Amino acid sequence: MPNQTSATLRELPPLTVIDLGGEVTTFAEDAVNGAYKQASDQGAKHILLNFKDVEYINSAGISVIIGLLTEARKSDQTLMITGLTPHYTKIFQMMGLSQYAPLFDTEDAARQAAGA
Repeated sequence: MPNQTSATLRELPPLTVIDLGGEVTTFAEDAVNGAYKQASDQGAKHILLNFKDVEYINSAGISVIIGLLTEARKSDQTLMITGLTPHYTKIFQMMGLSQYAPLFDTEDAARQAAGA
């Protein structure tokens, strides 16, 4: 049975934070995309993906994140990332994802970058 993925919204003005938990795999697609859609429907311009409680990310999970990046760019939104382990930070940087979604060490650093 796949590990349950959670994706919950939290306001941290000027950011809308999507707190992710569990495993980000192909099974996370509905939860992650649903949270992103909810944030977008609420008018979010700056979205922070928080991976602090994520235990595992595989290539299918990275594909889900790439899909969010594509949608965010089409919608003129800024997508940012925090909470990655050093291992996943390195992977996101090697894949070039950090060029499109900047990586931050803390939520506060992301808030400052978004104009808080």
